[in-house]
Order: sequence, then C-alpha cells, then structure tokens
Amino acid sequence: MFERFMFGFMLLTLPVAIYLQCFTESVFVLNPLIDTQLPKGFTQAGFDSIQTGMTKTEVLKRIPAPAQGLETNSWGYGNDGAAAWGDYAWFSFQVDFDKSGKVTQTSQMKFHD
Repeated sequence: MFERFMFGFMLLTLPVAIYLQCFTESVFVLNPLIDTQLPKGFTQAGFDSIQTGMTKTEVLKRIPAPAQGLETNSWGYGNDGAAAWGDYAWFSFQVDFDKSGKVTQTSQMKFHD
C-alpha cells in the first residue's frame, strides 16, 4: 500500500518539479550557464582565472574577445536565450580595465527575467 502511495505521489509531483525547474527562470543545477549565450571558447573557469592587474593580452589567453571589440575598457559577455527548451536564469560577465589596459575588476551577475 505504501509503495502505491509513493508511486502516485511521485506521478503527481514530477510534472510540478519539471515545471519549476524548466520554466521559472531558476538556475539549472546540472548546467548553470545553459540559458546564457556566450562566445565560443568562453568558460566559467577561464573567466574565474582572470586576476586584477592582468593585461588584455593575458585575458585573451583565458577567454575570447568580446563582441563589442577590444578597444573598450569594459568587456561584456552573456545574453539570455541559449536554452533550446526551458527558460532558465542567465548570467552576465564583465571585465573592466584601466586606461593602461590592465584588469581593475571582474563581475558576474545572475538574471531571473
């Protein structure tokens, strides 16, 4: 009897769990960047390895060039809508440089829109 109850409970809760995970702009735990459009070659590990004081050339060894070009002092990465199915949270990444072209800070933001 308990097994039937558990089976019925799982059948009722599974659709709710799938909906909550796939369509509520939550972070997909198996792949947090699943809904973030990023350039080919961009990785979280590469971004995380960027340190204050690095030059633009050193940064380019870790992540690809930004779409807006190399001339700016603030490089941005990430847009919504990469997931073929579902609607998840997405991330924006930014690398800021001083006038001499050295990293002053990096930042990462999560969006639930």
